[in-house]
Order: sequence, then C-alpha cells, then structure tokens
Amino acid sequence: MLTATMCRRPRSVGVEWQGSWSPRRPVEQASLARLPVVQRLLLTTDGTVTAALAALMCEPVEVRILDQRTAVLADDDEELVLEAGATVVDRTVLLCGAQTGTPLLYGASRIVSRRLPRVARDALIDGGNAIGLVLRACELETFRAPLRVGVQLASEGAALHLGAGLMCRRRYAINAGGQALMIVDEQFPADGFATPR
Repeated sequence: MLTATMCRRPRSVGVEWQGSWSPRRPVEQASLARLPVVQRLLLTTDGTVTAALAALMCEPVEVRILDQRTAVLADDDEELVLEAGATVVDRTVLLCGAQTGTPLLYGASRIVSRRLPRVARDALIDGGNAIGLVLRACELETFRAPLRVGVQLASEGAALHLGAGLMCRRRYAINAGGQALMIVDEQFPADGFATPR
C-alpha cells in the first residue's frame, strides 16, 4: 500500500546544466535567477574569478593551498584525454580575502603540468598563485570550456571551509592549442559573500 510519505518527491537541492555557462531550460534559468546578482555573474562567467573576487571584496585575494600532490592515473581520463599511467598534479585550494581572511571559494584542479610552459608550471607548482592569474601573466591563449555548472549542495571539502549548504558550482576545462591543460572545479556560497569591511 502506498502512503503519502512514499509518494513525496525528494526535495530539490539545486540544479545543474552541462556544456554551457548559461542555462537553457526554464527550471535552470529560474534557479539561476534566484541567486544574488554577484553569484549569477561569477557562476556564468568564462573568465578568471580571482580578479573579480578581489574587486568585489575590495581586497586582494590570496591562494591557500590545502593539498597538492603528483598522482598517477589509475584509469584513462577522458576529460584530459590521458591514458592510465599518465601523471597529473592534483591541487586543492581555498581563495580568501588577504586582509580579512574571509574564505571565498573552494577549488580543486587536475593539471597536466607537462602541457604547460615551464614558467607557468613552476608558478603553479610553487603554490600560492591563482591559476587564471598565472595563465594571464604567462600570456597563454586559453579557452575555458564549461563541463557542469549549477547550484548544488557543498561537497565535503567545500563544506569544511565554506559551510554546508548550497554552493554555486562550476566544472570546466582550460584548453590551449587543442589540448586540455587542466580540469577545474570551483564552489562558492550560493547565498552571497560576507559584506566587505
């Protein structure tokens, strides 16, 4: 026998779309429209978020490395077009206001370091440099290709630093010369940032 509880639909905790910075379906558009304007802008931009955050927060943004290690792929990686046994750099960071220490964005990336020029590779491996700013400083012509964009619950890692709840989440490839240089995942609070001091 069916009960009312069994027939209830699971509560929606967000929306996700693929292959485009902006949503196409009405339900996705409605979810995006409910976000604060700053969150909408950051979620759907195809540019570097670090510089935008610095301007919005009225302070420089620092990169805190949470984890960075070289890893050997156990399986083929279709997004990076790499076979099992290839080496990547796995990097997890927290972008924070440099003066206030306010945590702003949780990011994870898988980098094919051998596809980067040495100066860019060294700057990223060194640590405290934002990916987008390194690519810009090295004058690399890159293209950001969206893979998944939307509003979802925070991952376990993001929740530790930004709190549990809904996050604006972006997953994209950074490509150059027809190759994927890296895959980047970013999460930041869907309800807005703390007011700058």
